[in-house]
Parts: sequence; structure tokens; C-alpha cells
Amino acid sequence: MKIKIEKKVFLTPRDIHLLEELYQNVVLSFPQVWRKVFKNRAKATVMNRLARLESSGLITRWKVPRLRAGFAKNEILVVFQITTRGIRGLEKAFPKKDFRKHPVKISGYSLLHDVLLVDVVDVLKEKFMGAKIQNGKLLEQREKGKIVLPDAVIEMANGGERWAIELELTAKTEKRYREIILRYRLERNISRVLYIIEAPRVYHKLAKVLGKNPQKFCHNPTERFLVAYVEDLKKERLNDKA
Repeated sequence: MKIKIEKKVFLTPRDIHLLEELYQNVVLSFPQVWRKVFKNRAKATVMNRLARLESSGLITRWKVPRLRAGFAKNEILVVFQITTRGIRGLEKAFPKKDFRKHPVKISGYSLLHDVLLVDVVDVLKEKFMGAKIQNGKLLEQREKGKIVLPDAVIEMANGGERWAIELELTAKTEKRYREIILRYRLERNISRVLYIIEAPRVYHKLAKVLGKNPQKFCHNPTERFLVAYVEDLKKERLNDKA
């Protein structure tokens, strides 16, 4: 069934799926769009449909030089984002759901982080079946006034724990980590904090601030602060797909 959003503009179920993915993930690289929405479709077909949706003002693209595509080895030149008009399309498709009035404001400096976060969230969804994971940028308004706003939040199934996800691609200062960890310790609404890191220096700074080594990420942790390496998550996903 197609959804008509205005004269001569119709959305197919796949278009709506794409807009949902773009809304929930904030941005998607072309490989991520291909994997999530157009699996087993020819590249030319995907590119043509994206161009059509872009010309209709439903999505927009950001040109990014030499940006890697999340877990993928290849580099990408564009990422896609939903537009205000695209959000209006989702409102017509899902009239009982609440959506932001406008898309999340993104920065070219954070696009590498935002793209990689999509793959990290996908892995965590596979590990915690039934859990709800939301991008932190979508929580900015709903959780305004909170002590700290994570990159993503996991709400475990059946009313379980609430975890904060922090994707750290570069090391902050020790002073900054002390401030953030103190805020998390004061945040009653967060049960655990999972740091996803690339560089060992981030691990060592966290250990120094915590006064001990952070616990390795697992399903039944005993500590509040956990750590996982991006490379380990990538390997686990490849093993799961094998």
C-alpha cells in the first residue's frame, strides 16, 4: 500500500521503512542504507530510488570526503538524513506516533562517529534481543535537564536495566572523564555505562579515573562501568554471520 503525502508524491512501504531507519539512526551511510532497506537489490536500483526521494525533498545527502562506512572496510562519500518533509511523511504513515518537528542537527565533524554508532547499535540489538535502543540525539528534548545525555540508551526487555552507551573514538582529557563519570554516578536513571572504544589510551584513562580496570562487556555484568572494543564487536558480528 502506498502513502500519498501530497500531489504526485507517493511513498511505498520500502520508502517508509527507509524514512523510519533514517529517523531512528539520525544518519545512514550508503552501505548501511543498502544493507538495512535494499538488501539483494542492484546498486543502480538503490541509487535511483534515493535520488528520487531526494528530488522529492524527503531525504538529503551530506558529501563527506574519505569517511569510512561504519564496520565496513570501504570508504564512503555520502551519508543520508531524513528531512522535515520526510518526517511529515512518517506522521502520515504513523498518525498515532510522536515525531520530532525537525531532523536532528548534525555536524560534519561528528559524522564518522554517527555512522559507526549505527553499526554498534545494530550489534547490541542482536546481543540484547527485545531491548529498545535509542540514539541519544533523539532523546535531547524528551530528556532535557538530565545530568548527562549518552550517545545511545538501551532499555532492557521486560522493564530491566537502562544502560548508557558512549562511543569514544578519541580520548578526552582525564579531567573531562572525571566530570562525566561523576555525572553518571549521580544519574539514578542509568544502571550501567558501556564505553565502546578504539584506542587503548581511552581504556587506561577510564581505569585511572575509576581507580580500577573497567569490566569487560558481558551479558551479566557486576560493575557499573563497562568497556568493549569496536574491533571486538566487529569480529563478533562477523562470527555470528558466518
